[in-house]
Amino acid sequence: MKVLIVDDSNSIAMVVGQMLKTAGYEVERAKDGKDAINVIKENSNIEVVLLDWNMPEMDGLEFLQYNLEHKIVNGPIIMMTTENKPEKIMKALENGASEYIMKPFTQDVLITKIESVTTGGE
Repeated sequence: MKVLIVDDSNSIAMVVGQMLKTAGYEVERAKDGKDAINVIKENSNIEVVLLDWNMPEMDGLEFLQYNLEHKIVNGPIIMMTTENKPEKIMKALENGASEYIMKPFTQDVLITKIESVTTGGE
C-alpha cells in the first residue's frame, strides 16, 4: 500500500516515513498541499494521505477543500497534526478527512489508524 505524507517538517516526514516503511508500506512525500496535488497526479496508486494542518503555500484544510472540489484523492485522508481544538477537528472531518491523529504518536497508533480507514477496522 502506498501512503503520501504531506508535511512541511522534514524531521516529522522522515520519522513517519520510517514508521511506515518498517510496517511494509510504500511512502511518497509532499512538503505542502500544492506539492501534494502534483505528487498525487504523478502517482495514481496512492491509497492513503497523511495530512498535516499547518503548512505554507496550501495548508491541510485548504487541501481538503481542494479535494472536495476536484476529487484527486481516491482513498482516505488522515489529518496528522498538533491542532487539538474540537472545532478544528470537526472542520477537518466536515471537509473530507476520514480520521484524525494527534502528534506526537507511536507507530502502533499510526498503523492502527491507517488500518481502520482502509479495512473498515476489521
